[in-house]
Amino acid sequence: MKQGRRGISDKSGTGTPGPCENASPSLPVSKEADVKPRFEVSVDSRGAALNKADQSGGGVRSDQHFVFLDQCRGVAIILVFLCHCTRFGGALNAGLYDPVAFIGQLFSGKISPSTLLEFICFYPLRTGWSGVAIFFVVSGFCIHLTYSQSSKPDLIAFYIRRFFRLYPPYFPAVLVFGLFFPYSRLLFERWTDSIRVIAHLLLFHNLSEAFGGISASYWTIPVEAQLYVLFPALLLLVRRYSFAKALWIVGTIQFSLQTITALAFGLYHLPPFWISASPFFYWYSWSIGAAICDAYLKGKPLPLKTVSPWFWLIAAFATSGFAAHEFSFAFFALATASLLARRLAAESSEEPASFFGRFLRFTGIYSYSIYLIHQPIIVFVTENYKRLFPGLEYNTWAMFFAALSSWLIVFSAAALMYYLVEKPSISLGKRLLAARSQRLIQRSLGTMTSPLKVFSGKRTGAMS
Repeated sequence: MKQGRRGISDKSGTGTPGPCENASPSLPVSKEADVKPRFEVSVDSRGAALNKADQSGGGVRSDQHFVFLDQCRGVAIILVFLCHCTRFGGALNAGLYDPVAFIGQLFSGKISPSTLLEFICFYPLRTGWSGVAIFFVVSGFCIHLTYSQSSKPDLIAFYIRRFFRLYPPYFPAVLVFGLFFPYSRLLFERWTDSIRVIAHLLLFHNLSEAFGGISASYWTIPVEAQLYVLFPALLLLVRRYSFAKALWIVGTIQFSLQTITALAFGLYHLPPFWISASPFFYWYSWSIGAAICDAYLKGKPLPLKTVSPWFWLIAAFATSGFAAHEFSFAFFALATASLLARRLAAESSEEPASFFGRFLRFTGIYSYSIYLIHQPIIVFVTENYKRLFPGLEYNTWAMFFAALSSWLIVFSAAALMYYLVEKPSISLGKRLLAARSQRLIQRSLGTMTSPLKVFSGKRTGAMS
């Protein structure tokens, strides 16, 4: 059903809106650029990076350059939340999903002036699924940043970090909303409901709509995890060619897949879920964040900095009515990447001290938890409003504000989840990595001292 694919399951998830982890190794800066120092970059649990020039001298990059990533996440999750607040009935809801058909009905005289006004007001909010594109770009940036912070990058350590960042908050959310929470729990009247839970827990429910349910926004979680699996392939392409050529390759894969999908199924018909929710459908959109990070760390010119974000935004809105968002998602990602590159290149490093700036930052910090819990809570709140006020569903604005009021519950619960689940799970991952590093060091030292012991024993025996 179209609504199920583009309503609460539209591109309104997370590119896993999680922060970058702590780390503080030194990173070399490319000698090709005018900037020659090495920078020491440490990223805290909120994505802020502390950049300090080492003894070789040179410019200093402030940690405030990276604080704005939390604000980007804050904007992204608010867009997603607002998108999910615009779930109405009747001609308006159909028009928000299919604006071309709505315009056709408008010119045929089937749309009332009040419905037209509501469409004008709510269609920009319905495109809040674009927040996922923001998440994917920021995720690509942070993933490459945390991986690149070691002089000897370790894929095993990388996957341990990502597991403890992604899965521990997700696991209880699936169980709570899938088994217990009203309006989202599965009834288990059919054996397929058990398969749905297993598919969610094993992160392959993006392979088929039959595995959906619980919270349809969760389609992005397996996509994000599968992009992590593709990350080494991206690194191999970069090593073999360059990041620019690697982007051409993954871009060709993504846009070829989207073009074939559009030609095979039409721009206004949904393709199978295993195509539109495939990680290859978003590989380029995610990789451009990694490319910007790589260029920034190496002191190279930042990709997309010279292209105005408005160019990509106009293209994104022009194509936003396509059923699977085949091209608009990438255009929104490019607009985000352009803004990100310009922000990194900006001389000013002061963090906005306004209340709104702090609100966006904390919203970004809690964004993953907000993403995991917001949709079932919106449904729960609006359904209870409808029970208390019969006929509420026929008043579009009342329904919107009823859904909007759930933000107070969502934000508070997400903050609690962040401090009780997210933060401890990230800390646990770090402790396990530290213990693993200690074991590797001890094993390495043991390997080095063993020949010395053998040699020493032989000499002692010879002397005796």
